[in-house]
Amino acid sequence: MNFLKTLLIGLLVSTTAFADPPCNPVAPTPIGAPVAGLTASQLALFNAGKTAYEKEFTVAEGLGPTFNAKACVTCHGFPVTGGSENGTANNVTHFMINNDGNWMPALEMGGPVIQKFDIRNEPGGASCPIMGESVPAAPKITTSLRHSPPVFGFGLLDAVPDEEIREWQGKQPWKDPSVIGFAQFGTELESLIRLRAFTFDITRRQPAGAARVGRFGWKAQTSTLFQFTTEPFNIELGVSTPFFPREFTPNGGPLPAGCLVAGAQPNDTASANSIKLFHFQALLGAPAPRPRTPRSFYGELMFRVAGCADCHRPTMRTAKDYYMPLADGTVTRVEALSNKLIAPYSDLLIHDMGPGLADGRVMGAAGPRFWRTTPLWGTQHKRRYLHDGSAANVHDAIERHGGEGAASVVRYDALTNAQKAALIEFVEGL
Repeated sequence: MNFLKTLLIGLLVSTTAFADPPCNPVAPTPIGAPVAGLTASQLALFNAGKTAYEKEFTVAEGLGPTFNAKACVTCHGFPVTGGSENGTANNVTHFMINNDGNWMPALEMGGPVIQKFDIRNEPGGASCPIMGESVPAAPKITTSLRHSPPVFGFGLLDAVPDEEIREWQGKQPWKDPSVIGFAQFGTELESLIRLRAFTFDITRRQPAGAARVGRFGWKAQTSTLFQFTTEPFNIELGVSTPFFPREFTPNGGPLPAGCLVAGAQPNDTASANSIKLFHFQALLGAPAPRPRTPRSFYGELMFRVAGCADCHRPTMRTAKDYYMPLADGTVTRVEALSNKLIAPYSDLLIHDMGPGLADGRVMGAAGPRFWRTTPLWGTQHKRRYLHDGSAANVHDAIERHGGEGAASVVRYDALTNAQKAALIEFVEGL
């Protein structure tokens, strides 16, 4: 007995010694506010980034020649800067070529998205004859409509270690056997950016160009927040950057000389504006949930009973240290994003959601039926749901779940009307 007691105490001590340090729950913030606990200099970076996020870029600064918006806030501004679309169902059309199941990017046709507008009537753009795009009239083209997501708390998601996401993969004992989920992977672009554009030591993060778990985008196709910043800057606004230098033209044709009217090529030299936009998204807090009621507490229980929490993971933790690059080539540790317990209500994995939600887009390892578990924090401020905004309320979004989510729909449908209402109140309060 003494030996067993000693062994148990030894195991407890050794486990405690090597356990991760306790993390602090991230402080709730009002919608649109920066994450709590920033230093004065970091708050200045947030405010400068917000200004860039709300700025309408001009032709001289690289807008176009085709584009979908002049400012990031156009598609991420409801109800505040950093939010979602303004209640419309969708605003971006993706397209690919489906050659008998062999999915190919339609880059030679102007893909991967349709840029609806052009610079012909913008100041400085009259010399460019290019017109906005429409879906090419070609065989085997398949399209997918996309709704712009809110970017609340994205810095906290960027700070989640890969292993925190990967441990949720596969069949866990508490999950329905049909729920598996797996991690998407992509290039660790932020370190690659540092390697090319900055001079400081990058060893405190992953090696440049290493594979990192995806966590951004509807199919978790984007691994780092910097890429989620600079790639849409290029695709949606047409502003070329050192890492995304492409100028988009209808049907992928050559760029006429009269369209090279920006002051620099690539337009965002040294990723100066990309860094500002990144800082805003990295330091934007996740909105505080609504005050809880007895019914919402009961709704949270129903949320778990229905199996929603099998994929919409209630909590995860960020890395012990989160370092953020600055424009001068230095790096700063952001205490507000480091070693925090967060509640995104997502496992950040991709799941087979069945044929009813299948679209015409393959992104990395995520085929047409596969989607990342959407974080539910900030749901109270949304007006449309699902990747294409086709669901007008939480109930409709739940009913559309198939594949790995089908068993949860069966359980949800078996609830009483009062239980469903409580579950919806809980979700709508996040």
